Amino acid sequence: MDDQHTGVPGTVPRALGRLRVALEDAYSQASHELGLSAQQAELLCAAMRPAPVGDIADLLRCDRSNVSRLADRAARRGLVTRRGAAADRRITVIELTPDGQRLARQFIEALESRLEPLLTRWPEKRQQAAITILGEIADALQGAQEPPPPPRPAEPLPWALGA
Repeated sequence: MDDQHTGVPGTVPRALGRLRVALEDAYSQASHELGLSAQQAELLCAAMRPAPVGDIADLLRCDRSNVSRLADRAARRGLVTRRGAAADRRITVIELTPDGQRLARQFIEALESRLEPLLTRWPEKRQQAAITILGEIADALQGAQEPPPPPRPAEPLPWALGA
């Protein structure tokens, strides 16, 4: 039950629902400020290190064809390049151009700036507690799903780790 005076959700699942909506809004606003869709911004962040289309699709939890279409649009804008993998030319690797790298960094900075006023008020101990709690929640939610995908060599999205 929500606290009628504050509007704060009264349960963890409700609070997570509110957080999900706030995250989607923040992603949408930050990406639109840069002339990107939220999906394009996520692609740029996922490709901050060159990665095969399949690895990016796994990371973004979407279909390879979706990543290919996003990469095609980003390539037309000069944000990514596509090339064959050195070990197997059948595998397409997505790599950011300098403009793509700049936009990915700007997107991450835009997201971080939305939290800066809150985090400057929080002592380090509280920030570390939040990191621990959010990590536990993510682990529990991922464990509740089907078996997670096998580990990939690609690094997690920087903004997903608070980097």
